[in-house]
Amino acid sequence: MAKITIDGFDEYLKQLEGLRTDSVPMCKAIVFPGAKILADAMRAEVNGLPAMSDGAAKAHWRAGVVMPMISESQKTGLQESLGITPIKRARGGMIQCSVGFSGYNSVRTQKFPSGQPNNEVARSLEKGTSYLQRDAFATRAVKSARASAEAAMRAEADAQIQRIMDKNG
Repeated sequence: MAKITIDGFDEYLKQLEGLRTDSVPMCKAIVFPGAKILADAMRAEVNGLPAMSDGAAKAHWRAGVVMPMISESQKTGLQESLGITPIKRARGGMIQCSVGFSGYNSVRTQKFPSGQPNNEVARSLEKGTSYLQRDAFATRAVKSARASAEAAMRAEADAQIQRIMDKNG
């Protein structure tokens, strides 16, 4: 009968156990580089959006004409409110965060007396509405950043795994 001897198996198991116990902090560290790349791509798209003066936007709205672009105040609101949510563990054990818009801009209306919600402005612009022409800026940002975000997350995963293996080895 053949016999196989494996040296160092206990040490290897200890390293693998370290990966399991450190998995949540490790996954949070892996998600952030991808989210940062996506946020940077989204920021570049928002900065490149065409915008009309607030007066021209009001004139379009009053006339009931579809606005071909957002107003300067709406664009400023999107620029200032873009961010990354805290990275957290969600249902099903997934580690996730969101890149998006929060808060309100300075455009006050009867419906929004304290300002329009920036996430609704972004959604209206992304999908188009009866009063705003569609400009799929978020879709463009995701498509342009996907490969580099995945590569950055892969590189960070390799670095995190190596760090834990070295620590427990």
